[in-house]
Amino acid sequence: MKRIIFLDIDGVMASLDFLCNSYHDGVRRDEMPGHGYMDPDKVKLLNRLKGDGVEILISSSWGTTAIEPLKELGCEIPIIGTINHYWQDWICRGSEIDEYLVENFGSSTKWGDTPHDVEYVIFDDDADMLLGQVNHFIQTNRETALTEEDIEKAKEILKLK
Repeated sequence: MKRIIFLDIDGVMASLDFLCNSYHDGVRRDEMPGHGYMDPDKVKLLNRLKGDGVEILISSSWGTTAIEPLKELGCEIPIIGTINHYWQDWICRGSEIDEYLVENFGSSTKWGDTPHDVEYVIFDDDADMLLGQVNHFIQTNRETALTEEDIEKAKEILKLK
């Protein structure tokens, strides 16, 4: 069984507080691995979902530019690529994720169907998902970004032990 994390970056891997401060744990943000745009503490949290076929797909406008910073910060979950991002306000992120699931697993999530052979969770600070994705969506708070509570919910969604 595949387990996919659709991962947005801004508001998930870095809180507003992190981005508004020049230093993190006594280190200048711009001198940190990942160039200071992602919080290393959020990567450690994300790593708690490692194992049992879990993989990451970047579902952010960052696209492929998010991959190296995540790796530099110690992401231990395989990053298998990015979803198509169309850069148009009228196409919601949920539709971009649905397109990936249809192309790769043959089933749309628009009406709540779960594609066969895959469990997935969506981490995003924006709520532009499809109604059928509601049971797979964890909306993070931009102020705090990813939290331990979010990780516990994701474990339940992904059916991790």
